[in-house]
Amino acid sequence: MVSNVLEVDEDDLLKRVKTFKKKYADDPEYKKLRAALPRDWPL
Repeated sequence: MVSNVLEVDEDDLLKRVKTFKKKYADDPEYKKLRAALPRDWPL
């Protein structure tokens, strides 16, 4: 699991991912990568 590789707990990992969502919301590359994920993907 990603949290194990980064040596963080799952809650910390989710917080980090949520900050990416806010920080990069207008970034074209982020939008492209995010669009490749299923709509019901948790983040």
